[in-house]
Amino acid sequence: MEFTAKKNNNATCDLSIQFSAEEVRSAYSKAYKNASEKVKIPGFRPGKAPLNMVEKVLGDSVMDDAANIMLNQAMADLFDKLEHKPIRLPQFQMETFDKNTGAKAKATYDTKPEVTLPKLKKIKIQPKEIKISDADIQKELEGIQKNMARNSLKEEGEPVESADLLEINYKFKEVGKEYPEQGQVGKFQMGAPQNPPGFETNLLGMKLNDTKEFSFTYPDSYPQSPESAGKSITYTVTVSAIYKVTYPDINDDFASEVDGSANLQELKEKTKKQLSEIFANALTKRATDDAYNEIIKESKFIIPESLIYEETETVFQNFMREFGLPVTSLADYAKRLNKEEKEVRESFSKAAEKRIQTYILKQKIAEDHKIQISDEEVEAGYEKEATQQGIPAETLKKEVQKQKAETFYRDKFLFDKIDEFVYAEVEKKSPKTISTEEAEKILSGKEE
Repeated sequence: MEFTAKKNNNATCDLSIQFSAEEVRSAYSKAYKNASEKVKIPGFRPGKAPLNMVEKVLGDSVMDDAANIMLNQAMADLFDKLEHKPIRLPQFQMETFDKNTGAKAKATYDTKPEVTLPKLKKIKIQPKEIKISDADIQKELEGIQKNMARNSLKEEGEPVESADLLEINYKFKEVGKEYPEQGQVGKFQMGAPQNPPGFETNLLGMKLNDTKEFSFTYPDSYPQSPESAGKSITYTVTVSAIYKVTYPDINDDFASEVDGSANLQELKEKTKKQLSEIFANALTKRATDDAYNEIIKESKFIIPESLIYEETETVFQNFMREFGLPVTSLADYAKRLNKEEKEVRESFSKAAEKRIQTYILKQKIAEDHKIQISDEEVEAGYEKEATQQGIPAETLKKEVQKQKAETFYRDKFLFDKIDEFVYAEVEKKSPKTISTEEAEKILSGKEE
């Protein structure tokens, strides 16, 4: 067997293999032997007929099997010899295949993606520093306060007031449409910020077991329930329970009840520290993502089209599952959107290419800078992950072993280490101090 391999500039390689006549005959013999287990020859049990008789009966009908046997063995022998290795088994085209003259096959296969990196120290980003205000701390404490609400059942005859919690049975219909066959049961918190403006005025003053029918028109823009926006709905509501909601005062006793703090000032200091750490970690991650985006802009990638295509399908399937949509083909999804498949595929393809770029970027950085992760660092990673999940590290490790996810977590901890290295290497401008409101916009992707 002789071969030539030529590397192309698009992450592919042209491979030609020549086989001797003896190698072709050997492949045929193996194909005949495999087929002898199934072929029926009069006077012989399956698998017991002489190979020369099997050959006479089957002739060249096993040619495809023989060619596959020969090519699979060739790739097993060649793999370590190839400078640019295939990322999947090549699809060969047989040019000749003859027992007397030999055979020739060729294929163009995909190789590993390639990336040329810029100097990390030339990459510039501007980190953000959080400023926690007294108002931020107060807002956080009020959130804790709401979680510590105490509900006391109101007596019969007491009316619904602006901060009460209601248990209601209700039916509804869009104006001009029939009621659903069954009503629904739910809880309704008066004064909640997500309530549509003006809705709860229809409930004020109702008493236990009262039933009231009213119509309500939702605002044209109502993000909490986009399907209701602008619609006029008729409700029939029956109040089955009314609770007076009371909240503990935010004072020293409150601080002690929350986490055993000596006084309110100590709880405020703890809260400020926790908020600072949460936002700092999130903003550092965002700054690291910014760094990768800049590195990608300055890098040169060569990625096989087949790899992008495969990753596009994965991104699409993950999108469908994430949003609870029935998993279907990308072509069918495009039809549902009344769009061309090419247009829809392109949007998922961009995300897929970005994922591949980021992945190979991290691998290349680890390779160039010899970043590895030790067993001790893996253990520390489990400890940190378990703390974030609020469970013992041993519990997490047992679950990881059960799910056979050790490789996943080891890679995760390695990539975390690469992220830390990248953030430390890039040039950071003077940090910009921002408020929590600005930080939330940045972290949610809503910044202008």
